[in-house]
Amino acid sequence: MIEVAVTVAVAGLEPEEYFLYLAPYSDRRDGPETVADYVNGRRRFFPMMAAGAAKMLNRDQILWMRYEKLPDVVDVENTIVDKLTIVELIDSTRIEGVIPIGDRPREHSRVSDVLNDAREFFFRIDDETDTYYINKSFVRTIIPR
Repeated sequence: MIEVAVTVAVAGLEPEEYFLYLAPYSDRRDGPETVADYVNGRRRFFPMMAAGAAKMLNRDQILWMRYEKLPDVVDVENTIVDKLTIVELIDSTRIEGVIPIGDRPREHSRVSDVLNDAREFFFRIDDETDTYYINKSFVRTIIPR
């Protein structure tokens, strides 16, 4: 298992530090499990550790999950990165960054296509230092720049 330190904001609570554990394989694609696989997989409850205690967090109550920024995707020809985007959540939290739009066909490469993709519960946005996975259910407004 691959240990990843994350900060998690749960509805109605202050963000808290957790550790999650990624599998050496992904059930969504070839290779090891990623945080995107973890949050958008079949799990309804996420097993995590906080302050030495095991917890199971309900996916539907997680506003966002944040960790150290992922490296930029190198394949520029097949990756479109939307310009600056502001995300406002129902608790008035605002997150500003870029939404990577990866291996989607050009006709499905808009921010709205990412947000309306029913196969994923969370979408990625990167600010200058961190990567967030935001629960689509808690998004009030998206402002593409």
